[in-house]
Amino acid sequence: MPAPKPQSQFTPQPKSTRFFCSTPSLFGVSYTLILSPPSHFVFPILFYVLVHSLYHVRAFTTIFIVFFALFFIINIIGLLEFSHMAEVIHIRVNRTMCILSGSLLFISGFIHNYFGYKEGYLFFFSATFFMGIWELYRKSTHAFQNMAFGIYALFYFTLPFTLLIYLPYLCTGRWQPDIIFFPFLLVWFNDTFAYLFGSKFGKHKLFPRISPKKSWEGTIGGGLTTLVGGLLIAPHIEGLSYIDTTVISAIVIVFGSFGDLVESMFKRCIEIKDSGHIMPGHGGVLDRLDSILYALPVIFVYIAFKFGC
Repeated sequence: MPAPKPQSQFTPQPKSTRFFCSTPSLFGVSYTLILSPPSHFVFPILFYVLVHSLYHVRAFTTIFIVFFALFFIINIIGLLEFSHMAEVIHIRVNRTMCILSGSLLFISGFIHNYFGYKEGYLFFFSATFFMGIWELYRKSTHAFQNMAFGIYALFYFTLPFTLLIYLPYLCTGRWQPDIIFFPFLLVWFNDTFAYLFGSKFGKHKLFPRISPKKSWEGTIGGGLTTLVGGLLIAPHIEGLSYIDTTVISAIVIVFGSFGDLVESMFKRCIEIKDSGHIMPGHGGVLDRLDSILYALPVIFVYIAFKFGC
């Protein structure tokens, strides 16, 4: 009788003990929100109302605090979800150092953008290097993988939202919250209409190995709708021309789709359905923001080069 094959260190846990229904927590406290599953358009509408209300109030301090707090919390939750996903394949990301480094990166971006103090990034790099020193005392047999996953989480999730901090000032040189909302709206347009077109007309699979339900028909239908939506919104985005909004829409269509596929690849590799359960019926923060994570850096590069920043 042949000897059983040794189990790989990256083999997912049995389904009975896997994190399918686990809820990430910080210091043992669950952060699940009690929300009924809303439609895809509830989130962009609420976000739009929030941003425009603050914009018309013209209270910079209020805008600053709300904007900072909202994305700071989202950043922490996203890092927690990523670390829980890594645990499924027995990778123990150092959550304390990962959250500390991610917080320092996000805060450094804020301080640099609004107060001109760029030395804050030195604290982020220092904390990142301390990950290795901390790992010496964790006595883990997978120290290399733990550090690699932790550092990748910072670039995958925290960096895009740090770049988002700079967007409100890039186009006109003054606070412009509409430019924050615009990429999110395009992503929600693309995701929603890609699903609708795919459900109705989908026949040719886009990437069956990673996401069997996505189709070329859905991708094309969602993309065309996103381009039209971007043109309709263009007159309301100060500082951006029709060409700019078309380019940004195209970036969302292409790189947003890649972001969606990459996160689907992560989940398929470790055999889980959702990254988390903070929004019942919608999965976790990573599930909702996977597209924007890949689109934001490219949008930032385009706007920075276009306006000579």
